[in-house]
Amino acid sequence: MKTLLIILAVIGGIIGLIILGFVIAANRRRPKFNNKGFTLLEKNLLKEFFDLFESDVSNKLIKQVEYFEPQRKWRQYWEKSMSIELYGDNDNPLSDELRYNRRDESKLATIRFKVNNEKYSVEFDNYDGRLWGWKIRPNPKSIMKVDSFQVTSKKINTDPNSFAQPSFKKEKQKEVPTFTGWLSKLTQIDNIKESWHPIGSEFLENYTKRINSKLPDGYLELVEQTEGLEFEQYKILGISEIYATGLDDGNYYHLAEFDDGIFAIKEGEKTGKLYYCYYSGLLDELSSDFGKELIEKIKNTTPN
Repeated sequence: MKTLLIILAVIGGIIGLIILGFVIAANRRRPKFNNKGFTLLEKNLLKEFFDLFESDVSNKLIKQVEYFEPQRKWRQYWEKSMSIELYGDNDNPLSDELRYNRRDESKLATIRFKVNNEKYSVEFDNYDGRLWGWKIRPNPKSIMKVDSFQVTSKKINTDPNSFAQPSFKKEKQKEVPTFTGWLSKLTQIDNIKESWHPIGSEFLENYTKRINSKLPDGYLELVEQTEGLEFEQYKILGISEIYATGLDDGNYYHLAEFDDGIFAIKEGEKTGKLYYCYYSGLLDELSSDFGKELIEKIKNTTPN
């Protein structure tokens, strides 16, 4: 009996340690509000950010930051990156005079820099005519108090004074058409539930410019015939629906979504290479042949 109690106590202790580990991990990833102001690293990165723009936009950005700095900020420390989102005061909102034209959710600028030969990057995000926040990769927790770094590159991704293009409105096709090319092979493997009218050359060019990567030729062949396809267990996104998910090593644009992961291209890559990003966190590198990779995945997904 005594031995049994000891064994149960040991098992209980092990279970307790596992639960404690999960709690600690959850707390590490939990967003935290603070009002301590920006760190020295952030202040210096913001100066580099301001210098990218003409004086009218730069002055608005400076005043936006002066408004947000005393406010509470949502800071997240992840394993390999840090994100911050800026929140204002509902009783004293940011003046419309300090906002610029660009109102959609987009990336304003990217700065790459080094600290002690370690490479870092910071991405500044835009939303509703103002600076929304930024993300630094890899996790900069150990360098937040440094007062100097080496800028290796910086660029403007979105002009704050430009107006976002009108959004394309998808329209369903009454009947699934007869597709050509590799899409005709796809229709022989699985039944298409929904298809949409193609986006058209004007919108296609505009949406392509928004994606800082080379889209695979097979995917472009698809969107010339339909603005996305929906099946029973998965879907292929139209170009107007493409959005990015931020992983530790960069952003990945969704092209097709399955129950266990997504087909994606990595931001900044000009090869058209595909990746399969599992929701579990694993990543498979694939070829740039969108049709071939998709058909192979669907064959393994579709019940016989």
